[in-house]
Amino acid sequence: MKFVFSKSLVLPLVALGLVQTTAAHSLEAKLDEKTGTITIHRDGLAKPVVTQNAAADHRPYLHPITGPDGKGVFTQYSPGHHKHQTGIYWGFTRVNGRDYFHNPKGDYWKRKDVKVLEARGESVKWETVYDLLDADGNAVLTETQRWSMTSENDRHVLNLEWMGTGQTDVTVGKYPYGGLFVRMPWKKGIKGEAVNAARDTNRRAEGKRAMWLDVGMEIDGRDDWGHIAIFDHHKNQGYPQPWRVDGQLGVGPVRARLGDWKISKGKTETIRHQIQVYGGKLNGKKLTDRWKAYTGQRGTYALWQLAKRAGRDAKFLTPQEAVDNSTIEDGFTVNSWANEPMITQPMAFCWDDRGRMWVAENRDYETRGRGFSASGDSRILILEDTDRDGVADKRSVFLEGIPFPSAVAVGLDGLWLGAPPNLLFVPDRNKDDKADVDDIEVRLTGWGIRDRHEVLNSLHWGPDGWIYGCQGVFTPSVVGKPKGEGKIFKHGEPYPKSVEFEGEGQPINGGVWRYHPTKDVFEIVAHGFSNPWGIDYDAKGQLLITACVIPHLWHVIPGGVYHRQAGRHFNPYVYSDIRTIANHRHRSAHGGARVYLSDAYPEEYQGKLFMANIHEHAVLTDELVPTGSGYVGNHHKDFMHANNEQWIGFSMEIGPAGNVFVLDWHDGDICGNAVLQKHTGRIFRLAPKQSLAKDWEGRYDDVEKLSDARLVEYQTNPSSWHARRARVVLQGRAINGKLAKGTPRALEQMFRKNKNADHRLRALWALHVIGGLSESDNIKNLNDKDEHIRAWTIQFLCEDKNPSSRALKKFANMAAKDASPVVRLYLASAMQRMSLDKRWDIAAGLVTHAEDADDHNLPKLIWYGIESLVPENPARAMELAQASQLPLVTEYIARRAVDARQLEALSQALGQAEGDETINNMMSGLSAGLKGLRDVKAPPSWGATYAKLQNHPLATPIAQILGDAGAVTAMLATLDNAKAKPADRQTALRGLASQEHDALKGRLVGLLDDKALRVDSIRAMASYDEKAFSGELLKRYARLSADDKTAVVQTLASRPSYAGRLTDAIKSGSVPRRDIPAYIVRQLRRVAGPSFVDVWGKIDSLSADKEAAFAKYRTLLTGEAIAKGDAVKGRAIYERTCSACHKLYGAGGEIGPDLTGSNRANLDYILENILNPSGDIPEGYQMILVTTRGGQTYAGTLASENEQQLVLRVVGLPPVTLAKSEIQSRETIPTSMMPEGLMATMKDGEVVDLITYLRTTQQVGN
Repeated sequence: MKFVFSKSLVLPLVALGLVQTTAAHSLEAKLDEKTGTITIHRDGLAKPVVTQNAAADHRPYLHPITGPDGKGVFTQYSPGHHKHQTGIYWGFTRVNGRDYFHNPKGDYWKRKDVKVLEARGESVKWETVYDLLDADGNAVLTETQRWSMTSENDRHVLNLEWMGTGQTDVTVGKYPYGGLFVRMPWKKGIKGEAVNAARDTNRRAEGKRAMWLDVGMEIDGRDDWGHIAIFDHHKNQGYPQPWRVDGQLGVGPVRARLGDWKISKGKTETIRHQIQVYGGKLNGKKLTDRWKAYTGQRGTYALWQLAKRAGRDAKFLTPQEAVDNSTIEDGFTVNSWANEPMITQPMAFCWDDRGRMWVAENRDYETRGRGFSASGDSRILILEDTDRDGVADKRSVFLEGIPFPSAVAVGLDGLWLGAPPNLLFVPDRNKDDKADVDDIEVRLTGWGIRDRHEVLNSLHWGPDGWIYGCQGVFTPSVVGKPKGEGKIFKHGEPYPKSVEFEGEGQPINGGVWRYHPTKDVFEIVAHGFSNPWGIDYDAKGQLLITACVIPHLWHVIPGGVYHRQAGRHFNPYVYSDIRTIANHRHRSAHGGARVYLSDAYPEEYQGKLFMANIHEHAVLTDELVPTGSGYVGNHHKDFMHANNEQWIGFSMEIGPAGNVFVLDWHDGDICGNAVLQKHTGRIFRLAPKQSLAKDWEGRYDDVEKLSDARLVEYQTNPSSWHARRARVVLQGRAINGKLAKGTPRALEQMFRKNKNADHRLRALWALHVIGGLSESDNIKNLNDKDEHIRAWTIQFLCEDKNPSSRALKKFANMAAKDASPVVRLYLASAMQRMSLDKRWDIAAGLVTHAEDADDHNLPKLIWYGIESLVPENPARAMELAQASQLPLVTEYIARRAVDARQLEALSQALGQAEGDETINNMMSGLSAGLKGLRDVKAPPSWGATYAKLQNHPLATPIAQILGDAGAVTAMLATLDNAKAKPADRQTALRGLASQEHDALKGRLVGLLDDKALRVDSIRAMASYDEKAFSGELLKRYARLSADDKTAVVQTLASRPSYAGRLTDAIKSGSVPRRDIPAYIVRQLRRVAGPSFVDVWGKIDSLSADKEAAFAKYRTLLTGEAIAKGDAVKGRAIYERTCSACHKLYGAGGEIGPDLTGSNRANLDYILENILNPSGDIPEGYQMILVTTRGGQTYAGTLASENEQQLVLRVVGLPPVTLAKSEIQSRETIPTSMMPEGLMATMKDGEVVDLITYLRTTQQVGN
């Protein structure tokens, strides 16, 4: 059978957005010469969709604009409330003191030109040119508006390039509004809303800076809302600009709000915006994605910087002022439950059985990178509201002197305290509210503290009797049981450089973990995330966390591997990780996830997830919508806004009365780089004005003192607080042998007979924690009608990682036949909790469910469970791949077979495989596994397999790697064919270069003259040690583009023979020193040796030299000097020297840390990192030098690694995959890729400009 390429291969391209699925409509622009009016017509619609008005003595404006479907008019001309507002227009309020905003016609404006630039097609373009006149009729400013437009089914997209040329020296005066402005058809009584990228709405968005703003409202003639969104461009001065939002929802960006700005005579200022016109609902995430596509920016980091600056500049509010300043949903109130001086620097809080709040005051926190035990006055407090008036009125000190308390949970006769490096159990067995300090136990040790923002946090009792917690990615840890009794640290003691374990510790560099208090077992539940802070479970026991920086909401499944902010996964064969469940974006960062399962709030809040948002200074709620095996997270409400830029909420609790509490660290530095207000801290109570909670007898009693019967009864209580505390008490009584005789029976009766599914789950969890479920009980429960009962029973049967044969047989049957994706998810998770040989039958059933192919969790979690089976039994794995109805699993099995050097098993399976989709997926896996490998010996069966599959688009590149001469011939033919598609020729060139084919070497110099192939040809030359190549490259160097020059420098730095020529060129000046990036300097020192150092000078400084440099630059970089620095010039210097490795404001490389969120306002911080770049290198950013057997050297950071391949992040290149068999040497450099002395090559003025730019809080023009 010959393989026929199937259309199904296109589907992944569509899914990745590489194939445009929404066709643009054909447009036509028509100019009326008499009136100066341009109308834009779209095929299929009778009336114009956009009208450009350009009268001789009236400023230009767009009106009317109709909806993309032809329904409704989205703009308004000269409404009664603002006569001067004219659809979409541009008008400054102060230009050399004259008002062009409120005066749209008369002797203010004079048209010079209006014309259509491109009249027909999927895009049309036009231009208007006007003079702005002074009182004497003289031109002050010539304004050109150049528009382009496309129109799709769901939206119009208009791009505006505004150019203002000074006819004299122009000052655009400071004013609250003026510039681009949008007037939609607002009228009194209609519904409408303005929302910016920071999710500020209406008047809260007034004056705020953001990358985009969307205004939507009801439109006559439409069933949905009409929207007009304006995008700011990162190259605009003042980006992100402040916005005007008036009371009638007129909106526009206002650079003049930041102060006067100028255009010199004869100079031109260019400002860019995009406008999107659409109907329906605002989707902030999608709009941000469209903004990213417009600007080329990767993130919304500017908002982060603005929030940091706002915190430092904000007025300090007293606790009562903070309450008065806050706003909350109708029907609710905010009050300060506790505040300074009662509490200061609160980092964590929790409840005890008496409804008292325990607070960890972390007075030892100094900065993210410094501090452990210097303050010495950290403590654990117990706060009470004795009269239940909503304000704490009693404080007790439970414990003092344990440094850096970061997490707390109360239960089992004591406090569970996270205080890195330890997890401590602090008993209080006589219940006197004083810690039994002589009996403190170190249960776990090894928690890191490198980033004090990302330590162990959020201790929380799970439904299964384990304590769960979180850990951040930038604080790598190895955690285990301490050797002996462990060490309890005290005031003034240094943080330990290492700890000793009883047995082996487990590494964690970001994730969720759990600890069983009686089994004394520690486990990593899931790996990944960023800085997760806040964990809870819903009514079904599903774990949910909130996180910072990356998307905020996650459904956590045991055994899952999740998206990481940075670094790499421990298992190199994960291949891809699980992503967020949120379908929307808030501003970073979030903390304190709590699912509302109580009775005080209205029904609409049941099951909603509450979280604090630091950068929005708000409490938000999300809705969890069950979907497949998990959830989709919809935004629900902006529940409470602090309206206070120093409010830092990151932990939340729900109390016994059903009210919500949020902890506010409260400081002017919202990112924890410093402590500006050490003596502040608040806890706010968010309560309904009329609570729906019933004040039943005993609601506020001490849960620990209740009878077992009452604790069982609490499992049906509408307040989950009571049900949860009751389970912890029951667990403790079971441990101590104090359960009443009939308690298990009472819980069993509830489980069997209660008709409420959630109450049955609570009873099941209670039975589990008291040891009331036998294996027979659990096997029986696998047949329960409720999918979550079956799912949790699977987890219970695998808790000790040794399920019985009875359970395994049942699991295999369920894997094939159970209709619930939730149950299948738990089965997939369970595979990692059993030996390899016991997984096969379960996997065989799970992969047959084609309906799970697009499930958010299942394909990946199944893969994580079977990955290690592939090298264990390749033949059986191939059978699994062919039977699989899950494309991802099939592909990854094939890829793992290559990584396990099992090519023959894979080739045979491909030869036997039937069905286009199976073959497509297996070929994709084979191709991915072979990437970067060379001289791979073809397996014996490959000839027959290739004969069958030679028409497959991946067959020839694979065959070439496997040494097929015919494949090489075909690729050379494609490369030599000037009429072939450039992309096909590039693919052929790259493929041949990756194998270092001699036939390519003779073609490369000639290909330098082909613009489409030039960069790839330059890079390919690095694969060959050919002396002539360096001469050819240097001969052309002066005429090359900046990108081509970068490629030349990289190539010439890759081999000793080339590096010598490059060094000579640097010495002669034919390659300027400024063209040599910092990372290349490090590389050349290794590749070229002393000869390069002789030319370049010292790369690493002595300590004395560094001190002298610090002194020099502190003297140079005074506040006055930086105030006069040119940030635009500084940006150019930054882009030349730094941006290849570092990202700033969403643009740049990913070799080094992202600088956007760093402490750039601090001059010493900047100097320390530039003058001493190797002082503190975060994990994942160490420089690695790799030299191949062919003599080529790569310098980069490690992206991933497995037994056969090494993947490097190399500046200016896509990830470079190298076969380990081809590596001659590999060195991890204990110094940064960035050399010292970076500024030594700069003039003093350039240094000032660079530092000025680095200290900006938003992008500047270039």
